[in-house]
Amino acid sequence: MKKLIRKMLHRTLLRRWYQGGQIKNDIPSPGMVSWGHLRRFSPFSTEFGFDRGGPVDRYYIEEFLQKHASHIQGRVLEIGDNHYTLQLGKGRITRSDILHVNGGNPKATIIGDLADLPHVAGSLFDCIILTQTLQLIYGFEAALQTCYRILADQGVLLLTVPGITNTDNGAWGKTWYWSFTVTSINRLMAGIFGEENIQVEGFGNILSATAFLYGMGKAEISDREKDWQDPCYPLIVAALGIKKGNPDSKG
Repeated sequence: MKKLIRKMLHRTLLRRWYQGGQIKNDIPSPGMVSWGHLRRFSPFSTEFGFDRGGPVDRYYIEEFLQKHASHIQGRVLEIGDNHYTLQLGKGRITRSDILHVNGGNPKATIIGDLADLPHVAGSLFDCIILTQTLQLIYGFEAALQTCYRILADQGVLLLTVPGITNTDNGAWGKTWYWSFTVTSINRLMAGIFGEENIQVEGFGNILSATAFLYGMGKAEISDREKDWQDPCYPLIVAALGIKKGNPDSKG
């Protein structure tokens, strides 16, 4: 009975919150904001929400990759594991490679720093999936130049990076250097791939960004709430870059 009451209350609040397909902008007077569970100094999860049903930002990452899944084909390189390669490239993959920064990953087929991979030949990959990695590389521009160099002509980079974010509570926190904006990624990608060969977009809003910072799971806010896009609050910045022209002309 309590669960039913909570569900009915949630639906009532959502109906009040949305008006004509838009989010209702009810702004309380100063001093009248109700913080509820959010008035705290520690998040609900220190694992980005993995322990609460999965991170909110993964909703946007997977939406972006799904939209461009047709580019995941041929020889594909992914960082850390090949989860998205196998999930979204079924029937189109000829070879799947995994890059890891050190030898601690037994599934890795290539070991090295993406910012400096002289032992990997150019023009090898038809697609590179680079999700939530660039913030961990101090020389991030060099890393994207490497991606350009090792992509085959007409090869595609699918990139996602954090916008509004906390940093990792574990080992990766020691090398978490950056977060990004649509403007910074657009300028960076245009300088390497050419402005006419890129697509850059931001995903998120103040509600989804707040939920992510508190460590809430992606199912704890509705898809409709996540789908509301506000360019001033990019939780995720995503970019597609196509290598065109002379394969050795840049990078």
